Amino acid sequence: MKKMHIAVVAGLFLLPGVSMANDFSTVARVQFVMDCMTLNEGKMNVYESVHKCSCVLDKIAESFTQSEFENANAGFRFRNLPGDRGAQFRDDKGVTSGIKLFKQVHADAYDSCRIRR
Repeated sequence: MKKMHIAVVAGLFLLPGVSMANDFSTVARVQFVMDCMTLNEGKMNVYESVHKCSCVLDKIAESFTQSEFENANAGFRFRNLPGDRGAQFRDDKGVTSGIKLFKQVHADAYDSCRIRR
């Protein structure tokens, strides 16, 4: 019985670390949700869009660390810049592979969170 109590207490101390895995900063979360809401404006009401866009970011956070997310998101957003400004996002193999994975995770998250594309 005593061993079970120790295991439960130890588990409670470990759970916060597990739940914080790949957790993004508040600023990154708010910025993504606000951008998502703007992008999907008119498709749903504000309450629904906050929840669905937060859901999308939660799904993305399961696959990326914050640093990986920021890099992939920047590449995804800036790859269409004209000329030299967008070249590093279009031509770098590391960036393009990250963008490809980001696009797939992003699309799956939209489907999972029931946002029409």
